[in-house]
Amino acid sequence: MIQRREFFGIAAAVPAVALANLSGVTSRPVSKWEIIYKSPHAKPNDLSMTREGMWILDQGPDSWVSLVNVADGKVIREFKTDVNAGSGVTVDEHGVMWISSTHNSLMVSCSPKDGKTIAKYWTPGAGRIYQKRGDAEGRRSKLKPAYPDESSQVGSGNGTKSELAYGQLPLDTQDGNGGTGAHGIVAKDGMLYFVVPPARFLVVMDPKTWVVQRTWPVPGNRTHGLTWDENRETLWNADSNLNAFFRFDMSGKITEKIQLTDDSPVIHGAALHEGYMLCCDDVGWIWRFKM
Repeated sequence: MIQRREFFGIAAAVPAVALANLSGVTSRPVSKWEIIYKSPHAKPNDLSMTREGMWILDQGPDSWVSLVNVADGKVIREFKTDVNAGSGVTVDEHGVMWISSTHNSLMVSCSPKDGKTIAKYWTPGAGRIYQKRGDAEGRRSKLKPAYPDESSQVGSGNGTKSELAYGQLPLDTQDGNGGTGAHGIVAKDGMLYFVVPPARFLVVMDPKTWVVQRTWPVPGNRTHGLTWDENRETLWNADSNLNAFFRFDMSGKITEKIQLTDDSPVIHGAALHEGYMLCCDDVGWIWRFKM
């Protein structure tokens, strides 16, 4: 039987039927981008800026998290974590690291010193990423892999090849849930903010109670990197397929859009630093463009 507290926690996690409103949103193009260095490992999937340096989360089989010098990418320290294809990393104001463990739909808290797991939580809105009429086509990286021998260790998240039609499952399937969980994650004032592609929303979560405080709709089905502006007053969120960044105010309203060119790398993780948006493409490169 579901207890009363569990019921309200579940109810708070149910996505509202809504679409991100882009009417009247100013869009500006970015035509220049540059690769700045290799990631420490082959499949970088998120970035997080701290006073110590920049964290790079890798979605490869060993689930490395590396703290690097922002200027040159040299590793300060790194460790393996107990996650499955992580897509988001942040360190909150209490010194706790949070990682979106995407392929098993968990949110994992751990030590930023050695990666030791503290706790694991379920992800609201997790499930299968679905296609909707009018969605942008899926983008794949055009960059040459930085680590060719390791480039095939983890897929792009689009699943394995199947002879079945899209959406169809084998006849012996007993559970249609499956799917994936959250991607980019940041923290502020005791709250976690993370995006969940299957639900097409951003979650504001109280980690003490694990009760969703509110959700915001996002524009597409591949919402990914998440980073504060440099004043930590608004949020920039990337969509990998739309190849764009969207700026949210704290009410969840989109106030600005940055559109990248078709030849740019695929946006996975993102972190704003000294007037540049740093990004990672999951074939092993860290790149940036000037804001």
